[in-house]
Amino acid sequence: MKRLIPLFLLLLLLAGCGCAAAEVEISFTPEHPRAGDYVDVTVTPGRADPQGVVYTLTCDGEEVFSGKAVEHYAVSFRPRQEGTWTLSAEVTWGKDDSEKAEIAVPVSGVAPPQEDPDVVYSQKDGWWYKKKYSGKRDLQKAGCAIFALSHALQRMGISDESVTPEQLAKTYSYFYVEGRGTYNAGLIGKAAQDYDFLTVKDLITSPAEIADSLRRGDLLSFSIVDGHIALADGISEDGTKVRIVDSAPGATYERIRKPESIFVRVEDGSFTEAPLPESHPGMRWFFETQEYGGMIYWMDIDYCAERGMRLIRQQWLKAETDEGLKGVSVEYTGALVTKVVRDGKSWRVPTASLVVSGRTPHAPRVALVTAKKGTWLLGGDGKRISGKQSIKRNSMVLLLSDEADSWYCWWDGDFGYLDPEDVTVLPEAPETFETGIIVMNGNSSGALQVTVHLNPDKKSTGLAVWKTGTPVAVVEKQDSYLLMEAKGRRGWVHEKYFQPDEKGTEGSQEDGQKINEGE
Repeated sequence: MKRLIPLFLLLLLLAGCGCAAAEVEISFTPEHPRAGDYVDVTVTPGRADPQGVVYTLTCDGEEVFSGKAVEHYAVSFRPRQEGTWTLSAEVTWGKDDSEKAEIAVPVSGVAPPQEDPDVVYSQKDGWWYKKKYSGKRDLQKAGCAIFALSHALQRMGISDESVTPEQLAKTYSYFYVEGRGTYNAGLIGKAAQDYDFLTVKDLITSPAEIADSLRRGDLLSFSIVDGHIALADGISEDGTKVRIVDSAPGATYERIRKPESIFVRVEDGSFTEAPLPESHPGMRWFFETQEYGGMIYWMDIDYCAERGMRLIRQQWLKAETDEGLKGVSVEYTGALVTKVVRDGKSWRVPTASLVVSGRTPHAPRVALVTAKKGTWLLGGDGKRISGKQSIKRNSMVLLLSDEADSWYCWWDGDFGYLDPEDVTVLPEAPETFETGIIVMNGNSSGALQVTVHLNPDKKSTGLAVWKTGTPVAVVEKQDSYLLMEAKGRRGWVHEKYFQPDEKGTEGSQEDGQKINEGE
């Protein structure tokens, strides 16, 4: 037995040496990265219960990063240039108990810019460090609104280099206000002009309107937490969850007061709470910034509505131009003729020739306000949209969708809802109709005015006055009165005040339907 004791002790010593000798291992993918690629690193400690790991990164012998101990063993970085990058990882188990390993990461070539309709930028991945935004600010520190805008533009199908965050930062740096951050309303408004999309002044604060907008394919930029901007690009089937594209989710988690409002969607389509960034499977953690990368997750729609969301809508209405079918805005509408605007030019076109963009493109429908006292354009919360006057009786609006209790429409530069009881949907316009101008005593210009009546009777209610020279379209005739449309209103005018367009003249069609540019 005594002879066995030394042998037993030797075996224990050898076993202990075997444990101590287990080496730290580092692996990475992809095998041949380029500058700008995501390099995903896995550190295998080799022994149980490690207390932390310290990362050091160099490029061609020059130190890029040296940090403190962290508890992340699956990490990422983005090499910023070609060269031999060396990553070392020192794993500790306690005082004076650590092991170090390093691996060479040869980086050759340059990855193309991230451009994709589904791109999710990681603002805190190290790549955007020292990429200038405004003044002394770089995109890594202060560019969240720029990233959100880039996400939006690429989801709208714009995929040239001008919409990458770096280029957008150069274009719109003047919207950054030191001490306050990016003026997002101004940024979105100017980008709408430059990239031909539509936005409106007021934030959307109604859950119903947010859900409707996202179902139509709209995008919504918003201050997800104080000092941080993200993008919404989808809605759950039941309308209770909004899909969020967040370039810097660490800021959201750090500042949000209701982390229970954040969710992950699992394979069966249900949602589970994600109160910590670690709750999101497969998310990258970047050791240089010690931040998580860009994420897609879901939030309660009520939380989003409380914050208020800014509309980003692809051109919803298109008309034929010299460059083909292009997005236009509307100055006023009628069932027969609508006045559209693009690039500072305006012209009148047959309403039936317009195309409403969306999932099912079609010609717009038009409704006539028939309520005696007119009506109001309402937000999704049922409240009147700020700054809007009432929509007068016999005005016309473009309908985009109709629900059981409200109709979504465009009027006077804004989108909103109308009470169906206040309007009547007008029938489709005939293929041909007569157009002309208002005249008085043979005069087609000047300050003379003609009263527009509710009924074909000079004693009936006056709705508006039209100056001589006003372009009009004829809906029907009754006795000596004509039901006409002009400037977004409809009413009866005596036929003596109507001068038809001449058939066969330049700018007119054989049926007498004339397109009056600029009028």
